[in-house]
Amino acid sequence: MDMKTLSQLTKWMETTDLEEITWKDGEEKISLKLNNQPEHHVALSSTLVPASSPSIGIFHFAGPGKTNTLKEGASVKKGQELGAVEVGKDHKAVTAPVDGFLKIVSVEEGKPVEYGQPLFFIEPR
Repeated sequence: MDMKTLSQLTKWMETTDLEEITWKDGEEKISLKLNNQPEHHVALSSTLVPASSPSIGIFHFAGPGKTNTLKEGASVKKGQELGAVEVGKDHKAVTAPVDGFLKIVSVEEGKPVEYGQPLFFIEPR
C-alpha cells in the first residue's frame, strides 16, 4: 500500500466512529487502529490517613496478653496501638499515625498481610 492511500484511509477513519480497520489487497494486509478517545485523568483525594502494616505476617487485633476492642468510629490517638502483625515469634505493633477517628477497618483477625498494606483508615481531627 502506498503512502497516499494510507494517508487517505487514515483521514477517512478520523471522520467515522471506527477505531480499527484491516485492509487486505491480495498478499498485502495492513491493520490501523486509531484512538480518538481523549484520555481521562482521574485525581482521587481523601482526607483519610492509612495505618499500614509494618511487615509481612499474620494480623491480630491485639498482641499477646492484650485486648483490643476498637471499632469503626472509635477515637484514636497518635501512636495508639491498633493491632499487631505476628512475624514468627515476634509481634510488630500497628499504630495510629495521627489523632482522629477510626473510619475503616480493612483487615480481618488472623489473616496474612503484606508490608505497607493499609489496615486502618483514620479521619484526622
